[in-house]
Amino acid sequence: IWLAPTPASALVGRRAPTRTYAAAGKANASVPTATPEPTAAPEPYVSPIDFETLREINPDIYAWLTVEDTNIDYPIVQSPEDDSFYLDHDSDGSYSANGSIFSESYNSLDMSDPVTVLYGHHMKTGSMFGNLQQYYSDPGFFEEHPIITVYTPEAQLDYRLFAAVPYSGEHLLYWHDFTDEREFDMFFRAVINIRSMNANFNEEYLPRSGDRVLMLSTCLAGDNSQRFLVMATLTSDP
Repeated sequence: IWLAPTPASALVGRRAPTRTYAAAGKANASVPTATPEPTAAPEPYVSPIDFETLREINPDIYAWLTVEDTNIDYPIVQSPEDDSFYLDHDSDGSYSANGSIFSESYNSLDMSDPVTVLYGHHMKTGSMFGNLQQYYSDPGFFEEHPIITVYTPEAQLDYRLFAAVPYSGEHLLYWHDFTDEREFDMFFRAVINIRSMNANFNEEYLPRSGDRVLMLSTCLAGDNSQRFLVMATLTSDP
């Protein structure tokens, strides 16, 4: 406890009290404080995907998409020269009617755009995005499997579902400027108002401008001119 010093005038004619050096030292000793524990540096991220080996096979591979309890577990590719190349080429670059899971040059390779669209064929065999509509038009599956994960060499990105809907066949990144905050917000508010037997929503994770959204796009079952879109908001940011 700190005591205000006695004014000198009050000491006139008084004998100063006697005390030992030990007592004085005890009185003046400061209260010991705990030394904070040093904060441990975070462990460096190590991707579970061997991108080094994958890029030796094909340098166009830049990420990996996975959805728990599904067959969706594929590399993501982007051609630097032809956006349509992976419509009929495998992720190793060889010809394949199945194509690949791919993005177009509208999107950057670091997943940093306001909206990243990944395309995959609706294959009758169920490969690629063949089961995407079957999975996410089911309300139970939609609720119980809310996370879509993308691995990059630098980070694990977890996206939380907010919509799975039938949609028009318009080219989303061509017709919409998602860098415009107003257009971004208007687009996703309109999505939430879609009414369809195959649509599911979780408005808690409806994105706002400044968020990052992942869309999975495939042909709508029974109508190749339409699309089935699964939309999710990034919830983990490296």
